[in-house]
Amino acid sequence: MKKNKLIFLCIALTLILAACGSKDEPKQETKDKDDSQGVLLDDKGNPKETIEVDKDTEKAVKDAIEKNRKSLNEGNVDKYIDTIDHDSKQLDVKEEKSVLQDTLKDYKFDKKISNIKFLEKEKDKVVVFYNVDTTAHPKSGGDDEKKSFNEVVTLVKKDNTYKYSKMAQAAI
Repeated sequence: MKKNKLIFLCIALTLILAACGSKDEPKQETKDKDDSQGVLLDDKGNPKETIEVDKDTEKAVKDAIEKNRKSLNEGNVDKYIDTIDHDSKQLDVKEEKSVLQDTLKDYKFDKKISNIKFLEKEKDKVVVFYNVDTTAHPKSGGDDEKKSFNEVVTLVKKDNTYKYSKMAQAAI
């Protein structure tokens, strides 16, 4: 039974933290580089191609990322769901909420984010890279589960706030 819970945790962590998404999204065709091939990193683990954004955009995006991270760590499902774009073609808000509620019954999370880098910016959309270190603490005791990965997220601006629209582990 414990093994099944561990498998469920791994699946839930992948869905929630790696956020591979729950809706099928048609492959996007772009005239520029195709970001579905991943992010090239230098020898220090930083994306090779980054951009600068204005200070207001940088602060607003970092605030949205922090709100998402903090709400998960606090176990605040509604606050976490509020960080997701309800019009996302990839993230199904109802499914994300259900999985998160089920997972938080058994686990408390400690998610840390570092090395935030901007990859793209359009009018009301930004693509950001960052490193994630997550520890899941079983509420019933037992060993903590740790996972580290790189994540690439797309955030869209809605009502003056950035919301998660697409999330994926970075393929390097």
